[in-house]
Amino acid sequence: MTSTRTTATAERDVPPPALSAQDLVVEYPAGRGRKVHAVSGVSLDVAAGETLGILGESGCGKSTVGRALIQLPPPDSGTVRLGGVTLTGLAPGELRRARARMQIIMQDPVSALNPRRRVKDLVWEGPSIWGSGDATRGKDTRIDDALRDVGLDPATVRERRPHELSGGQCQRVCIARALLLDPEVLICDEPVSSLDVSVQAQILNLLETTTRRRGLSMVFIAHDVSVVKNISDRVMVMYLGKVCEVLPSDGMQHEALHPYTRLLLASLPQAQRGPGRAGDPAPPAELPSPLNPPSGCRFRTRCPLATDLCSQQEPPLRDIRPGHRVACHHVEPERNHT
Repeated sequence: MTSTRTTATAERDVPPPALSAQDLVVEYPAGRGRKVHAVSGVSLDVAAGETLGILGESGCGKSTVGRALIQLPPPDSGTVRLGGVTLTGLAPGELRRARARMQIIMQDPVSALNPRRRVKDLVWEGPSIWGSGDATRGKDTRIDDALRDVGLDPATVRERRPHELSGGQCQRVCIARALLLDPEVLICDEPVSSLDVSVQAQILNLLETTTRRRGLSMVFIAHDVSVVKNISDRVMVMYLGKVCEVLPSDGMQHEALHPYTRLLLASLPQAQRGPGRAGDPAPPAELPSPLNPPSGCRFRTRCPLATDLCSQQEPPLRDIRPGHRVACHHVEPERNHT
């Protein structure tokens, strides 16, 4: 009885995730009665202060997941919870208020900023709508502090327009604008892919430092294996609208079990792989279309382990060990895992 009470108490003490989603489905019409199966039954959770990386090739559905989380647009089915609030199904006004707690940083920072507005006005967009934040400090002070927090000199940039800034500066403005609303969750959709390599490192360091200092949760979406592995606490690997594997980032190199995850790791240059086994090369095959995804396991047409079972049954996402889940018929849970 003591053990049962202790377990029940521990379960009650576990805080709810900052952000969670269950069975998200997003499909787009493609004409002639066809649909693009962009996201098919994706579930995830992000703990308070955690960074979840979403990794996969272009077209795997990772950006669609990010937009579904913030309801832009809402998923066709499934639920999204931000703290204790279920976003799916909210009335438009309630959704707008709740969505202010979750900010998204887009891939192209220049296109994300109104070209006609000055930096000071772009950064102040959120508080001008919601009136949130520290009312004891003036508008100019808060704008300048937000710009300094992201490494920009207010005296240099506050009167400029986006076309007068570099891509890295524009992305810093986007981050400052998002942070000024004091969000609980940041969704970063390929935030450095359009930037030079040297600037990428600066923006990644800024995001990592900011989330840790403020205790923010972050969903970091990218196709670059090394970037996702280095910035994330956990990594969710997607392929053709499905989740293949979820595992801690620090053990990704030597603990990855899904053939697709290992294929992604094998694509890294040798200098970036670090210690651990090499990935499995995939046999040459044409990428399947999301209009007509393969039956069973969607990766089977490129998988070196594929069997008849893979074409007949979709593998469930199973717990292999604590904190590690894999959707593969050929991976078995650890015997001592309960």
